[in-house]
Amino acid sequence: MTDLDTPPFAFDYDPGAIHYGRGCIAAIGDALAGRGLDTVLVVCGSNVAGNAALMDAVGDGLGDRLAEVFAGTTPDKRLREAARAAERADDLGADAFVPVGGGSSLDVATVASVLRARDLSLSDARAEVAETGGISTPDDSDALTPLFPVPTTLAGADLSVIAGIAAEVDDGAGGTEVVSTGVGGADLMPEALFYDPDLFETTPEGVLAGSAMNGFDKAIESLYARTRTAVTDATATRAVRLLADGLPEMTDDEAAMDRAVAGIVLAQYGISRPGDMTINVIHAFGHGLRDAFGIQQGLAHAAVAPHVLRVMVDAGVDLSMLTAAFDIDGTDDVEGDEVGGDRVEEAIAEVERVRDALGLPASLSAIDGVDADGLDEAARVTATDSLLSYAPEGYELSEADARTVLDAAF
Repeated sequence: MTDLDTPPFAFDYDPGAIHYGRGCIAAIGDALAGRGLDTVLVVCGSNVAGNAALMDAVGDGLGDRLAEVFAGTTPDKRLREAARAAERADDLGADAFVPVGGGSSLDVATVASVLRARDLSLSDARAEVAETGGISTPDDSDALTPLFPVPTTLAGADLSVIAGIAAEVDDGAGGTEVVSTGVGGADLMPEALFYDPDLFETTPEGVLAGSAMNGFDKAIESLYARTRTAVTDATATRAVRLLADGLPEMTDDEAAMDRAVAGIVLAQYGISRPGDMTINVIHAFGHGLRDAFGIQQGLAHAAVAPHVLRVMVDAGVDLSMLTAAFDIDGTDDVEGDEVGGDRVEEAIAEVERVRDALGLPASLSAIDGVDADGLDEAARVTATDSLLSYAPEGYELSEADARTVLDAAF
């Protein structure tokens, strides 16, 4: 097989309108007007709400359509936050949500849209999660409140048909427990998205760096997912090149930031499709480490990604698409190239170079709150993560294998 081999595919993907470029936030009011929407609830966290440069630009773009800023989201993404946003939208008669910031704000706004469309109270939503494990989307998609996200981090959670949330539910013993749940469906894709590099530059460098590793790995994983297509091969390859070039200098150079933001748009294009995803093994480890230690996924990815790639090579996974994306010398002639050869190690070194340039941890032991005692739990969660169903064809990850990777990364 060569990196030009193209397996059969069906590509069912209908993204919202993508607006990219410096100053594009000024067009958000026109986008809303073109859809007959005139009362907007901005959804964000308190730190984003306190970012004057960012919020002034969003407010100027929205103009009189801005009804209020709901600054009640948190990184925990609790169901109660979505319920409060839905209630406030009802109070204001809002006909659109504008999530601003990172993936947490978008997920909360997406769930709020579903709750509102179904007229579902917080208690009823919690009961549904306890009974079914999730929250159903409405039968009438026209009842959903449309979403117009304004991303300011690089995690790449925006062009998506799913949203995760955490819900407190009855544990059956008189108490409560927090469970991870969410919503999903093609109708949840945002109506339009605004990627303005000027706004990304208002985000603290530490937040940008952690989110960047998450978004970078989405492009990397798309190149070997069993659900990859010729379309995602093309967008992910270009994304890897833009991100490898742009991320290391993005806080010091406008052109580098432009490349980084454009790379993130391409990294997430087509990775979240109805019934299909392309993120897989690295993100499964991110979920395991998040659940075991409560750490941000970008930090987790920084420590484990090189080790995950090496164990996949050892298992015989073909990573020639990844070496080609990094434009490693000689990768145009991949026939006969051993998947565990020097070229793949050079590609892994490129991943490490980007990580180090972002100032992210090279080991799990360097991350506050991570200790060896919790690695068994992280391995257990990782090995049962649903994203492993999109891992490279023929690759399986056992709990013992996951623990071996975590030990190497520690």
